[in-house]
Amino acid sequence: MYGNTFFQVASYCRSTLCNIILKRNAGHSKWSNIKHTKGANDLQKSLLFNRFNRQIKLAIRDQNDPNPETNLKLASVIEMAKKNSMPKDTILNALKKHSNSKAESVWFEVKGPRGTILLIHGLSENPRLFKQNLNTLVRKSNLAYCDSGAKHLFIHKGIIIVKPPTDLINADEECIEHAINAGAEEVETESDDLEPGHYKFICEPNNMNKVRKNLEKFNYDIVQAEEEHVALKKVSLSETEYEYIVKFINNVRGIPDTIEVYDNIA
Repeated sequence: MYGNTFFQVASYCRSTLCNIILKRNAGHSKWSNIKHTKGANDLQKSLLFNRFNRQIKLAIRDQNDPNPETNLKLASVIEMAKKNSMPKDTILNALKKHSNSKAESVWFEVKGPRGTILLIHGLSENPRLFKQNLNTLVRKSNLAYCDSGAKHLFIHKGIIIVKPPTDLINADEECIEHAINAGAEEVETESDDLEPGHYKFICEPNNMNKVRKNLEKFNYDIVQAEEEHVALKKVSLSETEYEYIVKFINNVRGIPDTIEVYDNIA
């Protein structure tokens, strides 16, 4: 029934033709266990809480509003943090710390082997110091900055990772139907950054909160919901190249004001 890579279902939704694609990868990368600090490493509570802390900081900065009652993006982050057992005091401290922040959003583009592009997002009250720290890592890693314009090689999307309800008879087909009804654009399964049995719903960033709420109505367990910059085209690296780039990415994430590092690695 399924193709080797994906199958596509077209259906009318609210009088509009919606194309939902379920993507299937042919197995997992043998290096998926070392790719970035996601996957198993993210299960460590300290890393997970640091991630939520960064998302709280970004949500306040993006909306210029530290009040979760009026800042829906912030409310969504806090809800996910609580769901993942982030202590209330830790959340309150993050809100207090970032409420009056004058941090500036900064972006840097770094190129690596075989056309690798790393899109680095920082949020810092001292952008010059942030770049100095990044310069040191780039130099020590023998990498280089892109000339300009690499950001257009990525597209801004909302990413929602879920566990489907256990009572689904045909999970793939029903996930597609739910994606259409929830307002998602695409569904992925069996990709390297997903745990077995999980699905990834992709949507426009501005619709992410609505899509998440709709999926919850269908009894999906929301594992992760955040905005990402997704590469339009990906490149493959050797195992050695993977390890080298992963080390650099992890070091960049170690800079306190780093929000995230996005890449175009397959």
